[in-house]
Amino acid sequence: MANTEKFEMIANIYDRPERIQIAKRSSDAIREHLINTENTNAIDFGCGTGLVGMNLLNNFSSILFLDTSENMINQIKQKISDLNIQNADTVCFDFEKENLSNLHADYIFMAQVLLHIGDVELVLSRLYDVLNEGGHLLIVDFNK
Repeated sequence: MANTEKFEMIANIYDRPERIQIAKRSSDAIREHLINTENTNAIDFGCGTGLVGMNLLNNFSSILFLDTSENMINQIKQKISDLNIQNADTVCFDFEKENLSNLHADYIFMAQVLLHIGDVELVLSRLYDVLNEGGHLLIVDFNK
């Protein structure tokens, strides 16, 4: 994914008040589109430090936080550990470089991620393949 190097450098200072507020708005918007999610799993795609997904942990039986930046993943791992969260896991992976065929989810959500993807069509196609039958891809992004 493009900009990975940039996110590697800013991971430890990423959680600023304005980003926390944007994440809250994003997670509220995502929550409006959730249907019977108590027994479903989700992927927070391009999760960064997990600001959006952390707000949605109680809406799913599990959430996988996925990002291309190892330092961002380390930030969310620390949050999961510090808060003793049992229904979350992490993976550092780049869908632009390869496919993750053993991964499946009922919901995939992403917030402000598309602008960082070089080949949007390829990544969205690979994410579609990850969705379980009847699954949902929820995108919160800028309106150009």
